[in-house]
Amino acid sequence: MTDLPRTDRWTPITDTELHAVLQPIEQLPESLRQLWHLVRLPWPELWQQHPWGDEGCGFWVVAVAGKRCLYYNDLSGHFCQSSFERWGQIDHFDPDGQPLPQQLQSWLTLLTDRSKVS
Repeated sequence: MTDLPRTDRWTPITDTELHAVLQPIEQLPESLRQLWHLVRLPWPELWQQHPWGDEGCGFWVVAVAGKRCLYYNDLSGHFCQSSFERWGQIDHFDPDGQPLPQQLQSWLTLLTDRSKVS
């Protein structure tokens, strides 16, 4: 039996796999589903993040609000958020992240708190 070469290289999940991760969206509470429909990108986009995303050509960004993006960190298997200055470039890497409902709830809380400040 021949040993196959072992590869430890990371490649991002495919868009098909990402859509499977996003399937439970319709089971979210109404307020989070409404927010999702406002901030989600029509099609997830692969954005760069140096240096952590270099090997796999970046991370899938699924939503944008102002200068913040929500991306899927397939290294941790969770969603993360970051600021961005330039479209297509994630500024900060989050090694941990959270499940999508928690990320959306934090965005909703942030938006609600800001509206109370006015």
